[in-house]
Amino acid sequence: MDQLKITIGNEIVKAKFLDKEAPNVCNVIREHCPLEGKLNHAKICNNEVFFQVPFFMDEKENFKLPEVGEIGFWNVRQTICIWYDDMKPLGPTICFAKITDNIEGFQKEAEKNWEKQGTSIKLEMMNKI
Repeated sequence: MDQLKITIGNEIVKAKFLDKEAPNVCNVIREHCPLEGKLNHAKICNNEVFFQVPFFMDEKENFKLPEVGEIGFWNVRQTICIWYDDMKPLGPTICFAKITDNIEGFQKEAEKNWEKQGTSIKLEMMNKI
């Protein structure tokens, strides 16, 4: 099973793909890895960070209200979104992965991004490292 390695600030986090729930979306993300960007904080729904990616997909797999630790693709703005603590999401999103290791480290770095936007983030395949 493929995993994502997420580097955010000074932390390394692991996530698993939700292949059963979103197989096509997972494959598109795999094809485009590594993905890098500068985080923005979604201040309206609180504990969510996101970054823009250079591709679009029109899929609705696993289109649901996200839960803590889930990673999604919001096709309206071509962004990868990560929900890292309790929040009230604005609506359903395409959820394709979930953090499995070191969510505390992710939370620490994401919270810093609330005051100062632009934290570096990188998603890469564990099997390609």
